[in-house]
Amino acid sequence: MSPRPTIRARQTHRVCQDFLCDFIAESAYSLPQPTSSTDPNASFVKQPSANAYPKHALKRIAKWGIILVVLLFLGLTLQRAYSDLHTHRDQLDISKMALSWIVVGGGIYILGMLPASQAWLQTLGAFQQKVPFWTGMQAYFLGHLGKYIPGKAMVIVLRVSKLREIGVEIKPTIVSVFVETLTSVSTGAILGCALLLCQSPRPPKWMLWNAMFCIPCAFIFLLPHTFRGVLGVLAKSRVGRMPKGVNEAFTWRLMLRNCSWMALGWCLHGTASWLVLIGFQPDGSLWSVQAWTVCTSAALLGAVVGFASMIPGGAIVRELVITWLLTTLVPQPIALAAAVVFRVVGLACELALILCLSFVQGRPKPS
Repeated sequence: MSPRPTIRARQTHRVCQDFLCDFIAESAYSLPQPTSSTDPNASFVKQPSANAYPKHALKRIAKWGIILVVLLFLGLTLQRAYSDLHTHRDQLDISKMALSWIVVGGGIYILGMLPASQAWLQTLGAFQQKVPFWTGMQAYFLGHLGKYIPGKAMVIVLRVSKLREIGVEIKPTIVSVFVETLTSVSTGAILGCALLLCQSPRPPKWMLWNAMFCIPCAFIFLLPHTFRGVLGVLAKSRVGRMPKGVNEAFTWRLMLRNCSWMALGWCLHGTASWLVLIGFQPDGSLWSVQAWTVCTSAALLGAVVGFASMIPGGAIVRELVITWLLTTLVPQPIALAAAVVFRVVGLACELALILCLSFVQGRPKPS
């Protein structure tokens, strides 16, 4: 028997491998070519061949498939939010609402998304990846749509695809997404639990004990040694070693800077949720530090628990947590309505910001 009976199988595997690599490496509009043979990303970019058309057609179909899936789950999220509001419409007095505070809350929500984007861009800079500001902002907020897809892996695909248009390396980009996500979730968990411990009246004891246990656990994921250890494990796997400079970038300075950005963003998001709740009950009873503390801890812990649930966008889970915590301030129907409207406001702000950024920098020209 011939020692090479699987030549066709190897060719098939190579075609599939090329397709997956090119799918991430190529932009939606052009195929960037390496500038030299020493380009570390040259292995991800293939020269056009005679049979390139079928492969490009498949990639285009796959990209449009991604867009349709994102739109589908966004539609399901909006439909679920509308259904919740419709169910409790009889228990709400819309005539007493102050929509102006909800609009202001949306503006604060937009501001709250900016610190995390800066933390991500600065992490890429620490990884020695040069990313233009507006392109990086587009990639960051485009990735936000991926959190509405099951598994949340689409966040990585969307951001990597966007940054590959300008030649940013794939591995550092993937690591930067994990760093931004873990830093954001861990900082939100610590801040949310700390605010929960400061609330009055005191929450149930079981919740206080969970909060005290969560704080040191979340702190572990903010240690530079934790990320270095993960990179060491990845270096021994099929992923392989990261480019030079990635491992050395994990310093206390980087992590403290990222945590500061994340804490600022979370505080702004908490303020946005507070203003949305005031929009439902604008009688002055919620103008207090205590109300802000409850709303902020509810928004933070709802987002963290929703992320941990791995449900697309934390649907239902986030609203349940926020509603349960807000009932210490307002009746349950108002708490539920505020939680649902806060999600709709956040989603609308994300879509509006993505739309605005798409006009800041036009469609990239083929190289």
